[in-house]
Formats: sequence, structure tokens, C-alpha cells
Amino acid sequence: MTFKQASIAALMLSASSLAFADIRIIDTQAGSWVKVTENGKPAANARVSVSNPANRGKVYKTNEHGEVFIPLHTHNSSALTYSVLTEEWNEYTRLSLHTDSFD
Repeated sequence: MTFKQASIAALMLSASSLAFADIRIIDTQAGSWVKVTENGKPAANARVSVSNPANRGKVYKTNEHGEVFIPLHTHNSSALTYSVLTEEWNEYTRLSLHTDSFD
């Protein structure tokens, strides 16, 4: 096998192990609905956490549809970072704006 063939083979193997996620966040006054799909399929049992101080240390798990509701209580609108860890140990993050809960 030539160097070029070996390089192409290594690239194909690494590309086949890549996972792609879609994290959708729907903001409500009481919190956020988070839906996680990985490679186009719902990410069941994914662990989701959020950077809000009131939720520090709390982890929420998605259901069989890849969805979870995270209660949020904020006094100001703020950008929050959602962190996701799937059953396959893939990690993803998403930044989203959460509006004031006390309007």
C-alpha cells in the first residue's frame, strides 16, 4: 500500500467515526425543552446540563425521543450553555438565549 492509499484509508476510518448532533432548544417562561438528535436519530438517555447557576450540578436525561425539559428560573435574560453527553460518550454544546422568567 502506498502512502497515498494509506492516508486515504486513515481518513475514511476517522470520518466514519464522526458523530453529528443537532441540539434544538425551545425557550419557555418556566424553562427550556431540549431535543437532541445524533446522526439523525433521537439521542435517548443523553445527559444534559445547563450553565445556569440555579441548575449547577444538576443533570437531566433525555427520553426515548431525545427530549428533556429543564426548569430554569432567571431574573434576567441571559445566554446559557447547554452541554450534552450521549450514551456513546460524544460531547456537544449549544449556546442559547433564555428570556427573563419573571416577566
